[in-house]
Amino acid sequence: MSKPNYSLTALQTFSVVTKELNFSKAAEVLNISPSAVSHQMKLLESQLGMSLFHRKSKGVTLTNTAKQLAEQVNKGFELIDFGVDAATQPESVQRLVLAVVPSLLDGWLVPRLNDFYDCFPNVELQLIAADQLVDFNQRHIHGHLHFGHGQHTDLECIFMAHEYVYPVCAPNYNGQVNALSNFLAYQGGAEDAPSNMSWEMWFKSQKLDMPKQLNYRRFSHVSHTLTAAKCGQGIALGWHYITSDLLHDKALVKLPFKAVQLPFSYHLVMPKDSAQRSLMRNLTHWLKSQFARSQLVSQK
Repeated sequence: MSKPNYSLTALQTFSVVTKELNFSKAAEVLNISPSAVSHQMKLLESQLGMSLFHRKSKGVTLTNTAKQLAEQVNKGFELIDFGVDAATQPESVQRLVLAVVPSLLDGWLVPRLNDFYDCFPNVELQLIAADQLVDFNQRHIHGHLHFGHGQHTDLECIFMAHEYVYPVCAPNYNGQVNALSNFLAYQGGAEDAPSNMSWEMWFKSQKLDMPKQLNYRRFSHVSHTLTAAKCGQGIALGWHYITSDLLHDKALVKLPFKAVQLPFSYHLVMPKDSAQRSLMRNLTHWLKSQFARSQLVSQK
């Protein structure tokens, strides 16, 4: 029995709708009318013999079946886009898609990209910010510069560097590590759990008595606390690799306490077949050299 001939146009429209969750917004992306989007979705539902959406006054939500379908359809169109891009690029250009922990991407990798392009002028690099380890089966990504335990038996995991934390503040900040300080904290989550170093843990590691009441100013990521510290708003626990450039530029200063190593480390994680590519071996070597240049020289 032959399979039904599903409308490719309807599937493409469905892919956009799953991301926008609104027919009008999807129509703007596709440069068609909302009624055309609605027609395509009714056609696809008719061809599949199932309902895909719960329609609401301000948009739609996906049924459970539609969520499963969306994962595969979106992956398929991502692969098509990747294939078209590869086919239309000059043969000498190689495309590399790399996911990176967001704070490390902003604070450490982006400032070093000029060196990367000098070393690899024929590589087109696409960077994606991602906390949680990406699903390489669902997305066309060559590798993930990830912060974690590095234990993935079905993937290639190459150690890059340990991470350390120490308190930092703006040069003109008058606060000290005491009850009068503003303590800049972040909410440990997908980026670093369970290795989150809280201020309570830091005081314990330094064998210091923690003030009974800490004046917290909380953020969602490490990089946010460093920005606040740079603006003179308090003391942050700076992750070394994310903080190193700010220290070098004297935007922040390191307070005289011993650095504490976190349980997790940075690893380049990738599918085993990607690890065999010369491009990934070159990337691995370049990343290791960059981490080595900005390693923690002293923990005093």
